[in-house]
Amino acid sequence: MEQFKNRPARFLGISKFDEWQMKTYSIKYDAARDTPGIQEIIQNKLPVWIYEKTEQNDFPNYKIGVVIIHEAKDCIFTIVSWWVYDNVIQSHVYFSEYETPDRLIDYSDKGIRFCVFEMSIMQHESNSWVEHVLKQSSNPDWNSYLADYYKLDYV
Repeated sequence: MEQFKNRPARFLGISKFDEWQMKTYSIKYDAARDTPGIQEIIQNKLPVWIYEKTEQNDFPNYKIGVVIIHEAKDCIFTIVSWWVYDNVIQSHVYFSEYETPDRLIDYSDKGIRFCVFEMSIMQHESNSWVEHVLKQSSNPDWNSYLADYYKLDYV
């Protein structure tokens, strides 16, 4: 088992397509490793993934969510999550090798969801959703939710 060490992470901004808005984060196992074009690859795949998964069910959603691109030790995990019903997060995990970052495989059925680094971001997102949306349910403040991103302690 490897001893814990902080991983470089940062907020990349809001990915937008059609009516969807996704807060996007990056986490890296190795700050020196650069996967050329990974953000663009994910941005291009995102609409396909979202439409595919929302067609599989008819959960009411808000077209707002979170994307985490985690360039991990041996591979790249991309976690795509969005809010459904009032207070539920729907998540799907995609996997790719560093050698073929554009060949992403839906890994959700493997039971993997979040590592400790990703969970920190998701905990912030949960708290932000409660504060800006659920506590103001008669008039949710979508813009404040989108502007409230996790300020990572280990950038």
